[in-house]
Amino acid sequence: MRPILFSFSHFDMRSASAFAGLSALAAYLYFRRHRERLGLSLEEFWELILAMMAGVFLGAAAVFLVLDGPGVVANVERTLRARRLLGGSFFGVFWGAAAAAGLVCRRRRLDLGRVADVLAAAGLLGLAIMRVGCLLNGCCYGRPSGGSWGLVFTDAASRVPIAWLGVALHPVQLYEAAGDLAIFLFLNSWALPRVHGGRLRPGTSFWLGVAAYSLLRFLLDFLRVGRAGLLNFGGLGTSQWLALAGLAAAAYFLARRRVA
Repeated sequence: MRPILFSFSHFDMRSASAFAGLSALAAYLYFRRHRERLGLSLEEFWELILAMMAGVFLGAAAVFLVLDGPGVVANVERTLRARRLLGGSFFGVFWGAAAAAGLVCRRRRLDLGRVADVLAAAGLLGLAIMRVGCLLNGCCYGRPSGGSWGLVFTDAASRVPIAWLGVALHPVQLYEAAGDLAIFLFLNSWALPRVHGGRLRPGTSFWLGVAAYSLLRFLLDFLRVGRAGLLNFGGLGTSQWLALAGLAAAAYFLARRRVA
């Protein structure tokens, strides 16, 4: 793969950083495309965007600090040593952005359900792009595949452990990118038009996206090498427990929409 896209002087542009930027741009453009349909003024739109940007960083940092392996105290010390926010869990990113959007919608008296519906689709579009960067960077790598479909990483600059360089690994980054794109297309082409047309209640597309992604992530993490975390027990990893929590929340709110 290509963990470093290019170098200039003493600066290396890593694939993960470049694709994180492309991911954020794609999500922003998708959200902007729906601004008028959501009835947002420019002021409301930009307040939402800025709040969600803050939510992304704070949510990712919070999940890292609380749930990453060494514990809160050690993680705070690691963050202070690094002098930057650590952690990049999509669960933290997504729920941080959702919480920030909820605060703005409550303050501005906006329809949170409709905003959340667009947010879910935008987030999954961005994540599909981000996972390509993960593949090039060698992070979020899979377990040995034992089959001809495995990908072999050879660059020592990648995030794959040295012991696994040259070993065929499950391309879970591609599996997830394909799954994320499929969920986005489902939300964009089926769920969102029905919300806009009044056939589904606002917020339904959001919870369908949460349910679909949570199920996808839960299954894929059996093939993925996850970082040690606070919730590693019962044969499941931290991300899988977070996925189950998301799936349970989605099932609850979707069921309420059927009986309300």
